[in-house]
Amino acid sequence: MVPAPTTPIVSVSASDRMGGGGCGRNLSVPETWKHSSSFSCTFDATVSAPDLRARLRELRFVGPSTADALAAADVVPADITGKRVSHAQLVEYGVNPGVAARIRREHSLQWSFEGGADLDQRAEQVRGLQDDERQWVAASYGVDAEADGSGDAAAAESDWQAAAVAGGGGGSPPEQTDTSDAADEEAAWREGSWPTGDADDAAERGEAAWQEASAPTPVTALRAVDDDAAALLASAGITSVRSLATAHVDQVADSLGVSSDRVRALRDAARDRL
Repeated sequence: MVPAPTTPIVSVSASDRMGGGGCGRNLSVPETWKHSSSFSCTFDATVSAPDLRARLRELRFVGPSTADALAAADVVPADITGKRVSHAQLVEYGVNPGVAARIRREHSLQWSFEGGADLDQRAEQVRGLQDDERQWVAASYGVDAEADGSGDAAAAESDWQAAAVAGGGGGSPPEQTDTSDAADEEAAWREGSWPTGDADDAAERGEAAWQEASAPTPVTALRAVDDDAAALLASAGITSVRSLATAHVDQVADSLGVSSDRVRALRDAARDRL
C-alpha cells in the first residue's frame, strides 16, 4: 500500500499572508487581519486526505459530501473554527449553500471577506442565493441530521433536486407543508373584506341607524311639555330634551318672563328622561 504523500508543517504569519494565501488553499485574508502582527496559523500538511476528511467530519453540520469538498480545497478544521473561511468561500469550494449557511451560523463566520461584515453586504449575500437555495436553507434549519446531502438527508434532498429539475427549478424544499389551505383562506378573507354592493348597503344601514339613535329627542316627548310650552322653550333656543336638561333655570326664566319654578319643573322632567 502506497502511503499518502505528505509535506512538512507550514507556519504562516500575518505578513506572509499578504498575497491572499491561508491555512487552507486559496483562503483570502480580511483587510482587518493584514495589519495584525499577532495573527498566525499552522497548516499541518502531513495529514493524509482520509484523516483530514475524518477530522472535518467532527465539526457539526459537516457530512461526507461537505468533508470531501473541503478536503479537496485543503480547508482544515482550524480554518472554520478560527473563522478564516467565509460563507462565500464555502460555496465556492463546492459546499451546498444550505449547509454553508448552517456552518456559518454555527461558527459565526462572515458572509464574505470582500465586502466586510456590514448589514448591507450580508443582505446582498442573502439576496444572491437562488429562490430554491433560500428555501432549502430555511428547510434545513429545522433538521438535526447531516444536511449536506449525506445520511438520512440524502433521499429528501435528492427528491427535491429531481423535482426542481423536472419542474424548471420551481420545486419545494424537503418536508415543505402544503400551503393551498392557507392560500384559500387568504383569498376568502380578501373577498370578504373587499368593498361590495352588500357591504355598501350594510354601511348605509348602519349609518342610518346611528343617525336615528343620535338624533335629538324633541321636548314634546316629555309629558310635562305641551305644544304651548314647547313653543315657549323654542323661543329661548331650547328644542331638545338634552338642552332643556342642561338649561340654566334663572336665565331661561328671565328671558322668557316666566317663573323660575315653572322652568325648574320642566328641567327636572327632562333630566328624569335622560
